[in-house]
Amino acid sequence: MPPLRRVWILVPAALVGIDLVACSVPQDSGVGQGPTSGGGEAPPASTGMLDSEGDGGSGLDDTQGAEAPPPPAKSYFIAESMDFTDNGCENADVNEVSASLRDELDDDGWVGTRVTDGNTQPSDFIDANKEPFGRDHLESDAVSLAVYAGHGEIDRIQWGTQDDDPAVDTPRHRCGAEFSDDVRLGSMAGGWAKAVALLTSCNGSLECYETSLARSSATQIFAFNNSPLLWGNASGRFYRKSDHMPNRDAWIMAMDNRPGQGKNSPVVYTRGTSEEQALQIHRTARLPQIEQIPSDQTTTWYAYTWVDHGLHGHCGVVPEWCRPVDD
Repeated sequence: MPPLRRVWILVPAALVGIDLVACSVPQDSGVGQGPTSGGGEAPPASTGMLDSEGDGGSGLDDTQGAEAPPPPAKSYFIAESMDFTDNGCENADVNEVSASLRDELDDDGWVGTRVTDGNTQPSDFIDANKEPFGRDHLESDAVSLAVYAGHGEIDRIQWGTQDDDPAVDTPRHRCGAEFSDDVRLGSMAGGWAKAVALLTSCNGSLECYETSLARSSATQIFAFNNSPLLWGNASGRFYRKSDHMPNRDAWIMAMDNRPGQGKNSPVVYTRGTSEEQALQIHRTARLPQIEQIPSDQTTTWYAYTWVDHGLHGHCGVVPEWCRPVDD
């Protein structure tokens, strides 16, 4: 595999803030490219290399072996864990942060479901082709927008209530799901997710993107490179802002504001079939027009933008197997 080569620009937080307030397009932090499962030649560029597992293909219910009907263009699945006390998955309780997004989506004609605490399990985000008990083809990957809110760390999202389904045969799957191993949003079983929002800590870590979030094929992923503190209405503000500015700008503007001292470090990743398309989608895509955002095309070109406000909160030790965007 060729060595990674990249032109990479870190955008100072203050400069990004000025650009966004002025509604101008911020500089991109980076763009990378890797082989597609189809083996096609990519155009020459300063590139990053990202492995492809060949998890391509969308719109297939692989557990049934038949093509599944497409969901409504504006469809969502939101899962949120807030209660982490005495439910088998101990952690600190967190505040509710996704209801305002649900309200904005409903008001704009979207259809979907929001489930909380004991009504959602890790299997809702686990692919049935990775684990037999996975249900993403029925929940998070059966819609165009998938959202999880709760606890997170590098490569892992955590639920607050233990899944007691006897089919879940390993303890680690009873309380969480791992992007490197279990989560394949936008491909495999289901395959309909175009956009993913992670209202969690550390899942957007630049130090692990190419071996974590990049295993999924959703066109855009919105996450955090640190452990954020979020206002309860921040996710709704993100959607409202995306009505008149690109998702990338809207996510940064809505999510860098942090209760108390400091700021969050939001990050946006966008995939495309070429460097040009990845950047074009990255700079123009809007959630209210999600029908114009292409689905997974088995591509490993990606663009990303983040704001570095420092690593507030503890993300833990970066696993040795992680591959960063700038490695």
